[in-house]
Amino acid sequence: MLDVSSPFDLAIIGGGPGGYVAAIKAAQFGLKTALVEKEKVGGACLHWGCIPTKALLHSADLYRKLYKAEECGIILEKIGIDYPRLHRRKESIVNRLFQGIQFLLKKNGVEVFEGVGQLMSPGSLLLKKNGNEIGKVTAKNVVLATGSIPLIPHTIHHDGRYVLTSNDILVLEEIPKSIVIAGGGAVGVEFAYLLNAFGTKVTIIELLNDILPAEDKEVSATLKKAFAKRGINILTNTSLENVEIDNGVRVGIKRKIQSTPASNEPIETLKADYLLLALGRTPALQDIGLENLSSGFKEKYVQTNEVMETNQHGLFAIGDITGPPFLAHKASRQGLQAVSYIAGKETNPINYQNIPGVTYCFPQVASMGFTQEEAEKKGYKVKVGKFPFIANSKAIIDGEYEDGFVKIVADEKYGEILGVHAIGPNVGELIWGASLTTLLEGTVFEVSNSFFPHPTLSEAILEAAHAVVSKPIHM
Repeated sequence: MLDVSSPFDLAIIGGGPGGYVAAIKAAQFGLKTALVEKEKVGGACLHWGCIPTKALLHSADLYRKLYKAEECGIILEKIGIDYPRLHRRKESIVNRLFQGIQFLLKKNGVEVFEGVGQLMSPGSLLLKKNGNEIGKVTAKNVVLATGSIPLIPHTIHHDGRYVLTSNDILVLEEIPKSIVIAGGGAVGVEFAYLLNAFGTKVTIIELLNDILPAEDKEVSATLKKAFAKRGINILTNTSLENVEIDNGVRVGIKRKIQSTPASNEPIETLKADYLLLALGRTPALQDIGLENLSSGFKEKYVQTNEVMETNQHGLFAIGDITGPPFLAHKASRQGLQAVSYIAGKETNPINYQNIPGVTYCFPQVASMGFTQEEAEKKGYKVKVGKFPFIANSKAIIDGEYEDGFVKIVADEKYGEILGVHAIGPNVGELIWGASLTTLLEGTVFEVSNSFFPHPTLSEAILEAAHAVVSKPIHM
């Protein structure tokens, strides 16, 4: 039985991008820190999400570009896919980063406990492994960073063989011939692009009006058009009704027809090798002991103040369990916020509207701030500037200029940047600049007077800023 007699300054439950980052920074601040992780440090992001999917998407991008190599004067005799080798590369990347996190935790003096951490009181944790108690840890402060898990409707039988989550699909040993993807958000869209690039017949079903429904409408429409060109079948305003498993799947769907009452809409059947459930994620709050606290936590997400402290003094929560957006970099930032406060350092409120997001399909999608529709609903009088990548020299050089643009939504009077939305090549590498500009309270006028190196994709931001102020130069 593990006996940790001396209390820690801080104990963190969950070693994902929120928890392990918070643990390292806390140790750097001089806090005696414990990190409790039931599986592997790095969390779902490293082992089942961000990193392995992007490793596979890189292979898909390379495969797609090789088919265009002849345009650049490069002749290839044969192009093929070794799917097991793709997975070996993915696993080697994950393992390398995993070892790096382990090294950093050890280097900074964080004590890592393998097991499940369960709150007995705000400052007391019970440690379990394989269902057995292995010890207790006490701490002056506790941070909950348990993340989220794939959402699986209780009406759908998830067998892990034919009906898959994003976790399951990462270990498939062969490329599916056909798949239905339930959910047109970022996860569904990324896997749709990935599998379509490798030759899978892909159908996306999405309950709302468009894929990536949280993005700017023009961006979503552009991506839908690009996907349709590649043969991806997209059914929006369509619900998942039932699933039958029989050496594959039969997926029952309903399409919304305006002239027909919802109850009378006919159920259609789609047949495929697999069904991927990409319906979102739900906070991982089971079995962490919140029910043992006197005030109770009964809402879907854990409520916190601006320094991530709950209504229990000394108990903090970060990451997906605090609500959307479910992004690794949001969790990391919240972790830094919490430990800075615990260590007595100066903190500034997090501007959640400032958080950028990226969807790693092609064309890539990136955004920050309000969409045009959101800004107008909030009462802003907006002015919009757009610039297409088809007029950007670097995009033309790279052969990646179709189906893309940068769009800036600004306040008409003062030039305040309310949102930046982009679809095109590597736009995820550009969006951080928009986030920094708004953090520093920069205006669209200042962006239009800034220097952007030529030729670069980033010049599309400069031209979009000019489009807000007056007119773009290269259109």
